[in-house]
Amino acid sequence: MNDKLIDTIKEMEIKSAPEEQSLEAALNQYTKKQLAHFIERFDLDIAKSWKKAEIIDALIEWMESAQKELLESNEELNAFYSNKVVNADQPLEINDDLSDKEQESVLSLVEHGLVFNADGQLWAPEAVAKTFDTASNKPAESSEATEEKASQNEEKSQPAQPKKQGKQTSSPTLSPEERIAREKKMRLKYFKKQAKKKKKKR
Repeated sequence: MNDKLIDTIKEMEIKSAPEEQSLEAALNQYTKKQLAHFIERFDLDIAKSWKKAEIIDALIEWMESAQKELLESNEELNAFYSNKVVNADQPLEINDDLSDKEQESVLSLVEHGLVFNADGQLWAPEAVAKTFDTASNKPAESSEATEEKASQNEEKSQPAQPKKQGKQTSSPTLSPEERIAREKKMRLKYFKKQAKKKKKKR
C-alpha cells in the first residue's frame, strides 16, 4: 500500500458535501492550505496570497479544461469515475483497504476537482458529473452519431439518382438531316441481316 497516496487523499478531506451541487461550492469547502495543494501540484500561475474566492475562480477555469483532458486521455480512469463514482450504488469509502491503483485513481480525480473526499467518502458534485461523458454512455452516443451520418448520406444520395438516370436515358437532340441518315443506316443493317438469313436457308 502506498501510504503517501492515501495520506494525501485524507489531507484533502472536506467536512461534508455542500448542499449546492456545483464545483464552486465544493471548492469552497477547502481551506486555503488545501487549495494551495492544487497550485503546488500543477505549478499553476495562481498566487497563494490571493483571496480564497479569487483562487477558486482561477482553479475552476483551469479545472474545466483539465478535467476534460484527463478523462479523454485515460479510458481506465474514465471507467473508474463512471463505475465507482457517478453510477455507484454506494459511495466509495476512503480507507487503507483501497488498492494502490484505486488510490491513484481517486487522487487523480480529487486533484482535478472531479471528486471530493467528503467525510471519508467519495463524492462528486452533480453539476460536474453531468458535464462529462462517462464510459457507460460513450458507445451509445457514438452509435447514434453513426446512424445519423448514415441517414444523412442516404438523403444526399437519393436526389442524385434520378439525375444520373436522366442523363443515361436522355438522347441527344438531332437535326432532321441526322435523323434521316441514322434511319438509313438502321435500314441498311436490317436488310443485310435479312440477306444473310436467306443465304443460310438456301
